[in-house]
Amino acid sequence: MTNSKASAGAAFLSEDELFEALSKSAFEFLTRAIDEFAESAKFSTVHFAIAIELFLKARLMREHWSLLLDKPDQADKAAFFRGDAKTVTPEQTMERLRRIALVTIPQSSREIFGLIATHRNKMVHFAHAGENDTDGPNGVQRIAEEQCAGWLALRTLLAEWPEFEDFQTDIWQISVRMEGHRTYLETAFAAKAAELQSHRDAGGRVIHCPSCRFESVKVEDHIDAVAEANCVVCRFFRGSEIAIDCPNEDCGAPIRFTSYDGPPSECPTCNEALSKDEVAAALDTGDAITKDNYFDHVPINCPHCGGYHTVIEHHDRYVCSECFAVDDTYGICGYCSEGQLGGVPEHSSLVGCEFCEGNAGRYSDD
Repeated sequence: MTNSKASAGAAFLSEDELFEALSKSAFEFLTRAIDEFAESAKFSTVHFAIAIELFLKARLMREHWSLLLDKPDQADKAAFFRGDAKTVTPEQTMERLRRIALVTIPQSSREIFGLIATHRNKMVHFAHAGENDTDGPNGVQRIAEEQCAGWLALRTLLAEWPEFEDFQTDIWQISVRMEGHRTYLETAFAAKAAELQSHRDAGGRVIHCPSCRFESVKVEDHIDAVAEANCVVCRFFRGSEIAIDCPNEDCGAPIRFTSYDGPPSECPTCNEALSKDEVAAALDTGDAITKDNYFDHVPINCPHCGGYHTVIEHHDRYVCSECFAVDDTYGICGYCSEGQLGGVPEHSSLVGCEFCEGNAGRYSDD
């Protein structure tokens, strides 16, 4: 009996080994997805979606292996390592990362992950519908756009998560492989050439897209310090360009950066160090908080990056000083009474917001 238990225990991977195995498997599926794209966009989509799921689960597993289970309170380690346990869905994984690990997946990333997962499900479970998504050059182009955006979102997360610092070579290799996807977007880029040139001729600026890598992001006219910046080729980069003056009084040169890249660490003109606090101060046009207006002040959180009280007022708009997401409005949660950039869910007093659980639990059945 003792020997049997010992041999069973020896079969269990350590959490480090499990994380390593999940991560390597994720990179393998991602490599396969890219390499087989030209031959089968269908199977490429399936493998790409699996890779995303594995990366998210690997990060969640770093909190505890039982969190990968659908019902952690019924965790059975032996069943888990036999592969007999039901695990969480990608959506549940992201929700547990947010609520338990305090790791926020940006809304734009959740949307592209969800889109890829939806296409994967259609191709696996509804073959007749899934085939339509890859039919013809336009279908393949759409899949290429999705995967470029999906890799951009993944690459950003992997760079932020120190748990993946030992996989820098793998990340670089995937980025190199993804360059091949640009071939499928060249037709779309050529079709937009006249529009982009017209924008330049009118005095507008065009910058590189971090997703599809083409010089295809139209920067619109700045409203105060903020300008919309959207890619016209892959459609997945929807952000903004921020322009502030260098805080060094002897310089004052304009400093531009996108919401994706964030501000530089120093002024490119005078090389004076630039902190996020200085950027926030340059953007903040709201009233200073004093004892007279303290109770009228509404702290605003950012649902895109999980920033707590990071949203500042910039004239008639609101900007997150952490991820530089921009919106014209904010909402106030009916439960926690805090603000949220872009608004809060309907019936927030019950369902809460991105930063609270709401009040629905009080009315649940015992």
